[in-house]
Amino acid sequence: MHPRKWLAATLCGLLIGAAGSCHKPLSQETRSYYMTRTAPEDAAALGCANADKSGRLTLFFGAPTMVNGVPGATLWGAPNQHVYQIAHAVKEFVRGYATCRQDPNFRLLIGIGTSNSGIDARTDDWLYAHGRVWGNMVRDMATWAATYYPFHAQIFGAWDFEPSWSQFGKAESWMHGYDLTDGRPGIYINASADGCPTQTAVNQPCNNGWNQWEMWHLAWQHNSGMPFPQIYATSGVNARQWQLVDLYAATHQASFMFFFGTMTQAEACRQNGGCSGTDNTNHQAQSFMLNWLNSDQRTSQGDIEGMTDIRWFT
Repeated sequence: MHPRKWLAATLCGLLIGAAGSCHKPLSQETRSYYMTRTAPEDAAALGCANADKSGRLTLFFGAPTMVNGVPGATLWGAPNQHVYQIAHAVKEFVRGYATCRQDPNFRLLIGIGTSNSGIDARTDDWLYAHGRVWGNMVRDMATWAATYYPFHAQIFGAWDFEPSWSQFGKAESWMHGYDLTDGRPGIYINASADGCPTQTAVNQPCNNGWNQWEMWHLAWQHNSGMPFPQIYATSGVNARQWQLVDLYAATHQASFMFFFGTMTQAEACRQNGGCSGTDNTNHQAQSFMLNWLNSDQRTSQGDIEGMTDIRWFT
């Protein structure tokens, strides 16, 4: 089981500068990416381009799929990649970062990401197996980074689950497979809370038949989950939705959540010609999240370590 919120915060403090998952970077703001290119030279160049950053980020590789009989992801505008190709791209990203890193104290905590997009067409067994293979890849990559680049990078999984994209049961099958990976590698929950309540915390519905319990269960009750949600809306509504999921957990499940970061899409919006009301900056998103969490002592959290803004790797 996860530690209570106060214990999670204490453990993060104790692990500053150590190899633990709560390592506190000098620079909290990072860039995350939709990976449209994975050639070794491109991945290494991208790692080098992030040498000025330290903290948590995600490299998203698209929706779950199969590539020549091997689980993988769809990418965006590029050929689908199986998990071994994805792992190779992440290795090159780490090597590029290590070569160009600007401060010896900087380190990236990298999530290798997929999503629940399109998974309703898959069987539960297929999704469980894909989640298990993805988890094995993340675990092996974490071991590789800890062996060869312990002061440069740490590896996690990452998952963009969104209620509008699939049934809850399908998402649960994938997460169940991942969470039963030997070693249970941590996974950033870079999720949205589509349609979830903005006023109540009594297990009310979200989009597509989901509810607050299911949001909490996937984001936190699974032992590997590390909540790092999308806080895109400039109204602050996304932060309110997640705070109410947390409040539901505190009042109905006796299980506080702990948020490891906030994700925005301001640069992706700019690259796409602009967004309407969903282009928070890193600091705006984190302020919304902290203000809502600290509006009720049952969800209060003194700090949120990570903040990352996603963009297209063009």
